[in-house]
Amino acid sequence: MGFLQAVNSLGDLEAGEGLEPYLKDPLEKEGRVIRVYLDILDPLAEVLVVRGVARVDVAHFQSEPAMKRKYLFRERVGSAATWGFTPLHKLGRPKGNREKNREYLFGKTGDWRHDKDSHFFKIRNKLLLEYEATGTMAPGSVDVILTDLEKKIDIVLDDLDPKQSHIIVFGAAYEGQFLYPGEIPAFVAYFQRKLEESLKGEGFHPKAKTRNSREAPIQQEESQVCAICGQVASDFTGLKKVFKFATDDKVNFTPGLAKERAATTFPICLTCLANMSGGREHAERRLTNTSLLPGMRLWAIPEAVGGEAASNIFSGLLKNMEANLENERLQTSGEKSEERFFSHLARKDNAGLAFHFVCWERNNAQELVHMMVEDVPPERLAFLENRWNETMQTFFGDVTKLLSLDMVVRSLYVTLSRLAGKSEADKKVCRDFALKVITRMLQGETLSVATFKKMVNARTSKLIFDSDSWSSAQESILFAHALAEFMTRVNSRRGDYEA
Repeated sequence: MGFLQAVNSLGDLEAGEGLEPYLKDPLEKEGRVIRVYLDILDPLAEVLVVRGVARVDVAHFQSEPAMKRKYLFRERVGSAATWGFTPLHKLGRPKGNREKNREYLFGKTGDWRHDKDSHFFKIRNKLLLEYEATGTMAPGSVDVILTDLEKKIDIVLDDLDPKQSHIIVFGAAYEGQFLYPGEIPAFVAYFQRKLEESLKGEGFHPKAKTRNSREAPIQQEESQVCAICGQVASDFTGLKKVFKFATDDKVNFTPGLAKERAATTFPICLTCLANMSGGREHAERRLTNTSLLPGMRLWAIPEAVGGEAASNIFSGLLKNMEANLENERLQTSGEKSEERFFSHLARKDNAGLAFHFVCWERNNAQELVHMMVEDVPPERLAFLENRWNETMQTFFGDVTKLLSLDMVVRSLYVTLSRLAGKSEADKKVCRDFALKVITRMLQGETLSVATFKKMVNARTSKLIFDSDSWSSAQESILFAHALAEFMTRVNSRRGDYEA
């Protein structure tokens, strides 16, 4: 519950008006935007009469609050959905030359209308056709757009960068400028309708029935109490509208757990849904690390502790912490000797906060949670970092590049990955064990030193045999010994911290 309250508080801090809490940036990092200037009879009309494509160009992606409103972007409700919330298509990273990019867009044969893997097929059938079906665009608009775009897209093929992600945004040409979807009333109205449908589609409704018709129906009152804010309301939905890992059958996240009883489990009101959506977006932008654990995302969600007085200074503490993390992120590779995500959280000026950590990975449209730890004070992080400093000084003497708590997490993960060798089954076992150790560290529990040593000893000979470099194997063995020593020091000094 602490994690959910913390996400809600983040959303509450910068709650925007209208649709803003439900929006997110279409790209996580820098990238390029292919802007398609639609020739629309009247871009401000309720129904858009599209006469063709006036122009196509490429611009740099801008991640700013004002631009987020212009992109008007929200993730699809699922990978199989034949519509999106906004006329925006994620192209990914293009190819290295013009001919390969044409194949990327139009398919290997060039007959994109019959090639389901081509991007033009997806743009037509999984994005734009819904605008005609809902009356947002006049009949025939989609074919006019794609016929014209097929001719004009060649203009920008040489400007694409294979090292960056690209998106295609459909807007309007208006007085020589490009109107983004969020500046076109018909697209905004479409977004609002789709958002309302998606929020209520599988939410909590009065007098809901179980999925099994043989069971007695679950009677709900017209008004219920929101599980987040405690207020009484009549319109409810569920957490899976914010977190895709909060599915009805996930026993490790949502309480309740019987899938057929989902309609009575953890209802949240639409106000809290907006806050939670905004809070998640805030965490994604400012409180996420993607480099410590390969392929995974690590959230560190802060929450004020100490009652109302602490809550009053929460905003200041949060801004200070985020500024430190942002300064770290903006350092050039020449300036940066190591990343210090955990170290910044462990700073003394973060006293008054507690952190909730969630480690998860994206698997197509799914979100898989690997670790969730609540209520971690910065003092515990500092305690762990101090024990690591002691260990490094014992093993390596005076060092400056290996002292951060981030190095513990990275070393543990890398060392166990190397010990796993090439076996995918062993890699999964070692990864899960590393995550268990990290979880116990953050929770302040006793670490399993004996189990760690057994795992290392059982795999050391294979590590040496499979390794192409003795120095690499030697480094892994040395760090394995250092990690065992660190874990022993943490266990022996836990009483100091708890006192």
